[in-house]
Amino acid sequence: MSDLQADRPRTGTRLRYHAAGIEAPRPLEGVKKIGRYEIIRVLGKGAMGVVYKGRDPDLERDVAIKTIVAPDKIGRRGRSAYFERFQREAKAAAKMQHPAIVTIFDVGLDGEQPFMVLEYLPGESLADRLDRVRLPIQKAVNIARDLASALAFAHGKGIVHRDVKPANVLHAGDERWKLADFGIARMPNSDLTQAGIFMGTPGYAPPEAIREGLYTPQADVFAWGAVLYELLSGRIPYEGPDTPTTNGYVIRGTARSPRVYDPSIPQPLADVAMRALAGDPAERFKTAAEAEQALMAAWDRCLQEGLIHPSALARKEVPHAQVRGPFHGPDGASGEARAAAAPPSNATDSIEVRIESEDDVGDDDPTRIVIRERSAPPRPADDRTIEASDSIIIEDEEIRKNQELLERARATAERAAGELVAGGPAALQPRPAPNVWVWVVFVLSAVVVGGIAAFYLWRL
Repeated sequence: MSDLQADRPRTGTRLRYHAAGIEAPRPLEGVKKIGRYEIIRVLGKGAMGVVYKGRDPDLERDVAIKTIVAPDKIGRRGRSAYFERFQREAKAAAKMQHPAIVTIFDVGLDGEQPFMVLEYLPGESLADRLDRVRLPIQKAVNIARDLASALAFAHGKGIVHRDVKPANVLHAGDERWKLADFGIARMPNSDLTQAGIFMGTPGYAPPEAIREGLYTPQADVFAWGAVLYELLSGRIPYEGPDTPTTNGYVIRGTARSPRVYDPSIPQPLADVAMRALAGDPAERFKTAAEAEQALMAAWDRCLQEGLIHPSALARKEVPHAQVRGPFHGPDGASGEARAAAAPPSNATDSIEVRIESEDDVGDDDPTRIVIRERSAPPRPADDRTIEASDSIIIEDEEIRKNQELLERARATAERAAGELVAGGPAALQPRPAPNVWVWVVFVLSAVVVGGIAAFYLWRL
């Protein structure tokens, strides 16, 4: 483990902070159902509620059920209004359909307990993944792009997430990740956002949210910048032992460039992360859509100007213990990790096309193209390798006919050439044409003689 990472106990610093004024919720004991949904087990809990794995008996599918708590200090009447507004605004959030947003199926009230029913994703969170490994740079950019697209879509619907962080990004299979937990999402003009209550997660909430409880789309942009920062560098830009300390770091703007921790991060990508983390909203991206465009422009520039080492583009996820030096450079992983992520040892720039024998190729086994090294071991005897000097004969009936005609023409030409050689120079002289008049006189004479003979025979 490098010195830069040895001083950071990763899971210890990713605390599940609780928002001010809200007591940590407890799972419901002895409850078998919430609304019509059956409770299977507790998945986790956060500042705003408890998440259960449940079952929808009507549609026969697994779901995630999140219960919502309200700040105690707003009083009973305030709590009632809080729940009413929550239901109205959560229903608006449920209308969002985006490939990078966890779908909200239902919103309800079970007695005095509001709840949300969401798409169930059994995979890990992005926080879990980042605690285990460093992500290759292309994957990091792809995840950040998808999250920015999801936020831009939500902002276009008038929805602010207010708690964007790796723990709220869930793995949806393959290379897909989805932004979850719109449980405290609010419309910018909602009374709930004007209560002056800090509801986000320290280190991901901007200064205006800490000081004034003010959440606008730019607050989500700030949190997105913190996620991008960690995707690139493996570190959280603002982290402290407790909420007041971390919030103090954010207000003072003490975050350093991610290149301080990993110099192999291209400068254009580091600039995007730092602008998104600007403490002054005037210096920050105005919208998530603008942040997404800036990220992709920076990525294009990195590729066009060769700011990323080719080996970094082919790198796999690497456990933190195996990271050696700048991760996105040529030597960013230990020998063991590089061997696991490297292409096969027989892959070189020289390519030979190897056609397997017909006995080896079945109906569902296409002809294979194998990349080989020039010094590769001898190939089996039944392999047929196409070299530059080989002649390829295509067995086709039409071509065989043409070949027969060519053979005949060749034989005729050879015969004519032989005659010319045998006859010498005289064979090249034109043959004299026969005398036509001689033949005419001969025929007329024969007719006259024949006529005279016939006359005398008739007189006799």
